[in-house]
Amino acid sequence: MRDVRHFIIVTFLTATIASCGYDTQNVTDPIPTATSARVRRDVVAAATIVVSNSAELSAALSPANAGSHIRVLAGDYSVTQPLTVPDQATLEGEGVMLFDGAGLPSGFEASTRTRLIMTANTPGNVLTLGNEVTVRGIAVQDLAGRVGNPIAIMSRDAGDQVFATITEVEITSPNPHTVAPSGPTGCAVVAMTQNPNLGSDPAPHAGATIGSSITRSVIRSSETGVGCGLFAFNFAPLSSVTLTLADNVIGGGIIGNGGVSRPDAVYDSRVEIESHRNLYRNDSPNLCAPQRFGWNVQGGSGVPAPLQVAGTQRNTFRIHSSKDRIEGFTTGILATGGRRFFGIPTAGATSHNHADLQLIGTTISTPSCGGASFVADFRLSGATASGTSLIPGDGNTLRAVIRGVTGSGSRANVFGHVLGSAGPVAPEIEGTGNRLEISGNLKAFTRTNDAIAPAPASQFFTSGK
Repeated sequence: MRDVRHFIIVTFLTATIASCGYDTQNVTDPIPTATSARVRRDVVAAATIVVSNSAELSAALSPANAGSHIRVLAGDYSVTQPLTVPDQATLEGEGVMLFDGAGLPSGFEASTRTRLIMTANTPGNVLTLGNEVTVRGIAVQDLAGRVGNPIAIMSRDAGDQVFATITEVEITSPNPHTVAPSGPTGCAVVAMTQNPNLGSDPAPHAGATIGSSITRSVIRSSETGVGCGLFAFNFAPLSSVTLTLADNVIGGGIIGNGGVSRPDAVYDSRVEIESHRNLYRNDSPNLCAPQRFGWNVQGGSGVPAPLQVAGTQRNTFRIHSSKDRIEGFTTGILATGGRRFFGIPTAGATSHNHADLQLIGTTISTPSCGGASFVADFRLSGATASGTSLIPGDGNTLRAVIRGVTGSGSRANVFGHVLGSAGPVAPEIEGTGNRLEISGNLKAFTRTNDAIAPAPASQFFTSGK
């Protein structure tokens, strides 16, 4: 039965959704900077593999080289098949990152760039990172029109643990985000726990733990369609994705969800993001078309396709932002505790899911687009349901701490306990216990934040007026 179900799901999604030598530098040496000397190569160091062409690159990224230090010399490397960096390996290029006046990365010095370029229309991720992998000083450029993502950090089995460090990396993702049967495509960095066979065996990777630290890196996202800089999801129950992001430029923003039933039930999973001093940027040349979200995050949900899926319960998405900038998107932050797309018998309820936003010193700058109603700094709700008559489920919450935040002035901000496709829904279809809760009171909110208009109504604050 699971095999039949798998065939139906894959068929539907496919039809409807568009997918060596040695080096002298020790592995503990510092990362090269614009002021550091070039790496010395006059003494042999057996722990480091030096790569100078595409064939050597493929050979170096072998499971047999787990734990190795793989140095890729400056130049362009053609990639024709997805590559996997083996566990505990360091993949290091010679790229010297440049920084702007605000201390944010602007890209590699041209003469130092080590660039991996996907040149074949082969599906899959350009680089999949194993456990305890470090990638630094590398540029990764995907091929336009291909199904896949430049970098992926993903579970490999139930209970798996994968943590990867990404430092001073340049990523170009020219493809708009969509979803294929295998999962997301068109996102610069994907961090997720997997349900690899959509209801068939093997089962979802329950209990898996994914983590990554991404620092001083540049992501350039697709100029058309839906942009996606970072994709952080759980498709498996009892699982987690934890990310630390600092001093990056992230074109395309964040798409995140604590748990998504696809179609097996996902429950008690969480995504947690620490985000500090990052610039989230809309890379489209026309900031008003297409419409884009800076952060599109949910505590838990089903899938936005009419597939028979189980309920989604007790999942959590948390993000702690300090001194971030979210610029150029038509919606700065779209966040909800739980979202339901279809009712019975297609999809079970989305209940007791939670999203937590902590925004401290964050700046949100959205374009005016002539006063268009689709432009907002915030669209926040405890629960969201598609249509005008669907009950989302019960007990979903969005809790927000918003302090020292600067907005864009008058925008079409929307706040609600439960939102439908056209805004707040009638009380009889709100469900039970779905709430938007903003810390403090309206007076304190107005005093500690600037240019957020309209502000949330007093009913959404935890301390009343």
